[in-house]
Amino acid sequence: MKCRITMGMIAAVLVIAAAFPVQVHSATVSSGTVKAKSGFVRSSANASSAVSFCVSSGDEVAILGQEKAKDGKVWYKVAVGTSVGYIRSDLVSKTDKKTNVSDALVKDTKASSNTANTQAATAAAANATAATAATAGTTSGSAGTIKGTSVRMRKNASLNSGVVTYLDNGANVTILAEGKAADGQVWYQVRNGDQTGFIRSDLVNKAASATPATATGQTTVAATGTTTATATASASSGNVVKTIEPGTGLVKGVNVRIRSNASTAGDIVTTVSSGCELKLTGVEKATDREWVKVETTVQGKSVSGYIARDYVTVTKEVKEVTQTTQTLVGSDNTTTKLVSSTDKNDTGPGDAAAKTTADDTGPGNTASIKGVGVRIRQAPVDGSVVCQLSSGHPLTITDKKEGSDDYTWYQVSFSYLGSNKEGFVRSDLVTGTEKEEADAPVGDDDFEESISPLPDSYKNALRALYAKHPKWKFEAVDTHLEWKDALAAESSVGKNLVSKNSIASWKSTAPQAYNQASNQWYTFDGGSWASASPELIAYYMDPRNFLNSSGIYMFEKLDHSDTQTKESVSRMLTGTFMSGEVTDSDGETFSYAEKFCEAGEETGVSPYLLAGRALQEQGIRGTSQSIAGNVAGHEGYYNYFNVGAYAYSGRSATINGLIYAAGSDDDYKRPWNTRARSIYGGAKYLSEKFIQKGQNTLYFQKFNVVNEENTLYSHQYMSNIQAASSESSRLQLAYLGDDEVLTFRIPFYRNMPENVCEKPVSDSNPNTYLSSLSISGYELTPAFSGVTDKYVVTVDPNLEKVKIEASAVCSSSSVGGVGEYPIEPGTNTLYVSCKAENGSVKTYTITVYR
Repeated sequence: MKCRITMGMIAAVLVIAAAFPVQVHSATVSSGTVKAKSGFVRSSANASSAVSFCVSSGDEVAILGQEKAKDGKVWYKVAVGTSVGYIRSDLVSKTDKKTNVSDALVKDTKASSNTANTQAATAAAANATAATAATAGTTSGSAGTIKGTSVRMRKNASLNSGVVTYLDNGANVTILAEGKAADGQVWYQVRNGDQTGFIRSDLVNKAASATPATATGQTTVAATGTTTATATASASSGNVVKTIEPGTGLVKGVNVRIRSNASTAGDIVTTVSSGCELKLTGVEKATDREWVKVETTVQGKSVSGYIARDYVTVTKEVKEVTQTTQTLVGSDNTTTKLVSSTDKNDTGPGDAAAKTTADDTGPGNTASIKGVGVRIRQAPVDGSVVCQLSSGHPLTITDKKEGSDDYTWYQVSFSYLGSNKEGFVRSDLVTGTEKEEADAPVGDDDFEESISPLPDSYKNALRALYAKHPKWKFEAVDTHLEWKDALAAESSVGKNLVSKNSIASWKSTAPQAYNQASNQWYTFDGGSWASASPELIAYYMDPRNFLNSSGIYMFEKLDHSDTQTKESVSRMLTGTFMSGEVTDSDGETFSYAEKFCEAGEETGVSPYLLAGRALQEQGIRGTSQSIAGNVAGHEGYYNYFNVGAYAYSGRSATINGLIYAAGSDDDYKRPWNTRARSIYGGAKYLSEKFIQKGQNTLYFQKFNVVNEENTLYSHQYMSNIQAASSESSRLQLAYLGDDEVLTFRIPFYRNMPENVCEKPVSDSNPNTYLSSLSISGYELTPAFSGVTDKYVVTVDPNLEKVKIEASAVCSSSSVGGVGEYPIEPGTNTLYVSCKAENGSVKTYTITVYR
């Protein structure tokens, strides 16, 4: 018997058409722009009605009509793509622009509510009839739970469709219907609270009792309203066309690298910074990250390459679209054309093919902070600040979320001041471990000869660098120093400093650095710094830790060269307080890039060093009092390189630096009563005191192991143990790629450790001191002090046992050897140990004379 397509079946097909774009005739309507930060588009002109989808500030909507609610407020009926609903008119700015929408949307707007009710009733009747005929269908309201993190609920059943909301693992949803897209993916129409949308079926765990039994040849979809109808139809195979639709985006971050291929090993084509417009032409997924192929213009030249996905704010996704045209043939031979498009490259948080980020960072990986005073927040973007961390502080990435600021935020766990903490940090302020090739090819004869004096443990990393940069030259510098002697000298308390808020293993536990009795570290240089531990100093002193594509610039020869350009200095300064021009106190206006180049050429110093050093000393925002020019009692003086700026005589480093700036001499153009004089004078100081003395690399300025004239291990420019590494990263930004001729001076020592010195990562407390030690009823000699570890006591000759009592300074330490012990006549030796949380042990000895 010939079946007739009912209104319920037509309604069902319309829902499929909403989920999978349909080829239809169009009509012209007015458009508007959402002006609220975010807004709900509802199912009817009523604030209590269900939310159909969400819009955000700047979204464009097609205005199909308007209605006045009972409270007198006007609502617009709007469409975004194929999604339709109602939004209050005060949340939308109507524009003069006209836009095309489907005829069906306009006609549907004109239909009466009675007609809609009739269709719903007919659909319900059709559902009952179809269920009787087919004996199978999808039960409306099946339960399900989300599997995955931040799974996207979309407005339509397409990876191209807008996102309604994100749902986390375990979130409950009601499955309203299911359908299959052209790529074979099954989608569920779901409801979560008052929001409705579409989620891929592989991201939903369906309750066992709710599994639909769908008859062969049937497509199960949701009908208008809450009723589910099953329409019997067949789908003919259609035409499949694959196309690439370029996207658009903006760079987020400062001096983001465009590489020649989709890999951190790719050559650096150029660098770009926040706001740079990009054309997105493809997406490539490496084994551990995703890259976007981009085109842009830099200084009037077209460039192309790859940027790690985390550093791009995508304004329009690049799509590899598979478009399939199908024809649904009803049992009465009526046909409906369905056009389904899927984007092959759409992968987001919670999707099946989860991606990790650039620089070997991602959930479950260890990483570290890059930057000074980086805020860790309780929630992405504007959460309360948990604490501030600085470069190198180790983290474990536990999750990631997309922030409302268009940045990816990592959820991280870390140790801080002896406690385990968690929070969120922006992904561009986190770095992983950059890995060079494990086995690099042997270089040419000249290169191999240049590195031949170096230990073998240096050579493979240098060969990897040379393979990428064949114009680079390397000089081996024999310090003629024993490694252990150099390390011991640099480990002198107060010589090398680290932030007082650093993890415990980064701070020295020498008696002059750490007060075990109070479990507090002494502070240096104004109270913000602690003395660095020998283990951390060893890490930063060992050149082998920095023979990679960013660390190598620590060894760059920093004499002036004709190849150094103003454009490269400008690139270094992009996004900082020195990126533009400044008007000096004498009325002169100049660009910092130009001034650094002029000073460098005149004094024989690399302008890249000058720019990087000024940023290291003053910070990227330039808020330091050293260059404010308005410090009380020192008004009108500037010290860009913080020459002479260290705390002494009861004065802060800043005040002493300004006192030096106010001094008088012709050699260094003091007083530095203009910014230009400070830059020039500081450059000459650097040249004469360091560059011309052989301390012409960042490494040698941090660790003086070459300039005997000014005494080895002294005459070091900065006390911050991380300074050379931080400046090296900034220096790298000056270079475009492999077209630079650079020379690197690589130091080595006698009898270096066979293995590379590793960076300490523990934050376990190191305290091994006892706060009390006694033998019940007797006094120890000398009187107890945590620092003293040997004691004697004389007891009664008839005493057969003694009771030892002791407690630790730190609650995380454990004490051994307490309790009662038998003693013999004569001499008895007893031991009490205090074991710190980090495993260190201090043993106290008590000699008991009976």
